[in-house]
Amino acid sequence: MSGTSADPGPDALADAVNAAKTATLGRLTAGIAHELNTPLGALRSNHDTLNRALARLQDILADEVVDDSELAEVRRIVAALGDILKVNDLAVDRMVGLVDSLRRYGRPDRAGIDRIDVHDSIEAALALLAHQLRERIEVARDYGDLPQIECYAQEIGQVFMNLLLNAAQAIQGRGTLTVRTRAGAGGIEVAISDTGTGIPPDVLPRIMEPGFTTRGKRMGMGLGLLTAKRIVERHRGRIDVESRVGAGSTFAVFLPRTLEAGGDS
Repeated sequence: MSGTSADPGPDALADAVNAAKTATLGRLTAGIAHELNTPLGALRSNHDTLNRALARLQDILADEVVDDSELAEVRRIVAALGDILKVNDLAVDRMVGLVDSLRRYGRPDRAGIDRIDVHDSIEAALALLAHQLRERIEVARDYGDLPQIECYAQEIGQVFMNLLLNAAQAIQGRGTLTVRTRAGAGGIEVAISDTGTGIPPDVLPRIMEPGFTTRGKRMGMGLGLLTAKRIVERHRGRIDVESRVGAGSTFAVFLPRTLEAGGDS
């Protein structure tokens, strides 16, 4: 899977990644809005409840006398407020996490090399895909103990986004998406498996060829597998694919721990 003279340079590859991110966010807009509206709705509902509770407490304290029955009610209100605040904390954390995933995913690619936690990159992609996965696809995580790696972080994040979205779209109806990570000699492996339709044997060797398309079934994700392959090769890694029709596919990404100077040549 070595590069060829026809491979794009780093600037062209960065442009392709940024265009792919924009296209992917466009597809995910409705789901992202839903993901934000769910905790926002909880906050709005709890805000009304807090206002009513505060009004009741003010009524009880208006005469500056609290009898036994009123004291019991105050205690019930305070206990309920504690539960409400716990829900609010979860809702705020969910929105902050989603916005942070959007910020990290959507920012323009940078030319510099970053040292990243690969699991953070995977989780950011899964957070943005949550609406497409929920209630239809179970996500199984089998995470190993990984070292941080040196990479072009936004490019690698886009590879994970593409492969995860690809896997989700390959599953018709309900299914399971499994993400497995392991450390190895000199690098790491991220394997993304789906219980989808699988890829026919006559098609499998061609899925990363220039110009190849399956008419939107597995390649219509904005960033094609060819570009994902080129990104991984830029990092001196590789992508391996295994698939069985009717059983699903596994895309395994191998990346080195360090990116040598000149890796974008």
